[in-house]
Amino acid sequence: MHPEPDPVTERLVLAMIELIHERKLAGKRELAATAETIAAWLSERTGLHVLPRHVHSLTAAMRDGGLITVGGGGIGYPNTYDSREDEMGEKAFWDQVDAFLLVWKHPSRKAIAGGRKAGGGGPAR
Repeated sequence: MHPEPDPVTERLVLAMIELIHERKLAGKRELAATAETIAAWLSERTGLHVLPRHVHSLTAAMRDGGLITVGGGGIGYPNTYDSREDEMGEKAFWDQVDAFLLVWKHPSRKAIAGGRKAGGGGPAR
C-alpha cells in the first residue's frame, strides 16, 4: 500500500507553484506578494479558506522541502517566492514535489477545508 498525498495540502502546494509560474510567464523574476495577498489568491483558486498564517506555514515547509526559495522584503514589504525548477531541472523538481506531498501535510488542513463556503469547491467570495 502506498501513501497518498493529503488533497488539501496538494491543492495548496500546486496552486502556490502555479502562482509562481504565472508571474514568471508574465515576465516577472519571481512572485512578490504579502501573505494576505497570497491567501486571497489561493482561496480564490482552490475554494479553500486560506488565511495568511496558513501561507506562512505552507511557504516555510515548501522552502524547507527544497521546492521554493523565499526572499525577505523587510517589515511592511512583500516577500519574494521562486520555484527551484529552473535550477533543479523539470523532472527532478516535480519528483521532489511528489515526494514532498507524500511526507508533509499542512498542519491546518482540516480548518482550511472546513472553512469552505456551502457547496464546496467553488471560489471563495
